[in-house]
Amino acid sequence: MSEPSSGSTLDIADALLDILPRLAGRIRADLPRASDDVSPEWRDILELRATKEQFKLLRVLMTRQRCTMQELAEQLAVAPPAITAMVKRLLAQGFVARIRDEQDWRVVQVSLTERGQRAVSLYAEYWRGNLQRLLGQLSQEELTHLRGALPVLRHLSEQEL
Repeated sequence: MSEPSSGSTLDIADALLDILPRLAGRIRADLPRASDDVSPEWRDILELRATKEQFKLLRVLMTRQRCTMQELAEQLAVAPPAITAMVKRLLAQGFVARIRDEQDWRVVQVSLTERGQRAVSLYAEYWRGNLQRLLGQLSQEELTHLRGALPVLRHLSEQEL
């Protein structure tokens, strides 16, 4: 198979760079505010006020259960001091816990607390619901086209740069 020419991919790259951030913005557009009358579960998310990187860290912990600081830095492709700052903030808020390794006490692992697990689950549920509402506005034909593009987008998301 031949490499696509840069001219044939430039318009796709420009479109994706325009569409993806706007789509993400639409999905999270109606997050409740602290001033709204919200359930106690939502208060956890509103208090969290995580940056994108912090939320990625929480999602990594949700998937992997426990990670060392170095593993988190590698997973997020950031420097260890950045992970230290994120973990300190999340630890102070009660969303993560530090655990000493039983075999090597010099090693510290990080895991989600129950509060952190609830917040990540609720936030994911919120995003999924918003995305489903957006998808509900599409025609069957549009949904079929989008479903057909999913394997390509997944493959693209897994490629090394």
